[in-house]
Amino acid sequence: MGPHGIVLVDKPRDITSRKAVDYVMEVLKIKKAGHFGTLDSFATGLLCIGVGQGTKLLPFIKDNPKEYITTIGFDMNTDSDDITGRPLRHYTNVEIDIDKIKQWLKSHRGWITQVPPAFCAQKQQGVPMYKLKRANVEVTPRAKQVLIEDTEIVSFDKDRLKLRIVCSRGTYVRAIARDIGAYLGFGGYLKELKRLKSEGFSVDDACTLDELAYKVEHKEDVVIPLSKALSLSKARVVHEGAIGIREGRPIQISWLIDDVTANEGDRVAILSKDLELLCVARVQRRGGIFGYIERGFSCF
Repeated sequence: MGPHGIVLVDKPRDITSRKAVDYVMEVLKIKKAGHFGTLDSFATGLLCIGVGQGTKLLPFIKDNPKEYITTIGFDMNTDSDDITGRPLRHYTNVEIDIDKIKQWLKSHRGWITQVPPAFCAQKQQGVPMYKLKRANVEVTPRAKQVLIEDTEIVSFDKDRLKLRIVCSRGTYVRAIARDIGAYLGFGGYLKELKRLKSEGFSVDDACTLDELAYKVEHKEDVVIPLSKALSLSKARVVHEGAIGIREGRPIQISWLIDDVTANEGDRVAILSKDLELLCVARVQRRGGIFGYIERGFSCF
């Protein structure tokens, strides 16, 4: 039985998120893993990787905000809105107006409408647009609603801006760079991007790939267990309850060991007496029933 939970990786520059996942699978000698949100190859920082049954956790942690620190350049536009793209237009003698940038940031707080970059995962006629762009097919990304919770100017000079951004899942930081540049009348692209927080975790708690290999070799824990990865209310059940949950039965109030404060419709993590995650349940009290299984976890 392999490990189940989440591994936090501080992804280096110039490798894909998939390659990072493959490395984790090789080091841990496991056959099932997946990341909870792609980082482009040029980007660095926190990559949350579910291993084993941990791949099922995303629906229960995805609403946590993401936090990035990015450096935006204004001397050109690229077809991907980042430094790896093909330059479309160069701008000379760039000198940004920081007051205008502050104005843009203030007016783009909360829920905003954002048009993704042309190289994005949206599909056009069933094909991801980034694949169509690579084949020189014209694409038209569809606008979407994203949440910008907070922005902070970290530093700047005449043609560069360092910015901290807290935003919802699905936000394209590349599009923010492009749009600020357009507002100023210059180019706009990401020179650097680092993810600081995602899915409720911080890069401060992540390992580099070399550190991960070292810890595994020296038998140190690198996998956050399923029950600790969830910030939901938790309740243990008796042995009979664990059996019933594994059989897919509704969760009985009589099975619960712990009192749990939860409103109707809330999600609750249900654990065995040994603190193994059995399921995430939706509270729906009726008769002697506490709730119903939303997703089960088989770590036995």
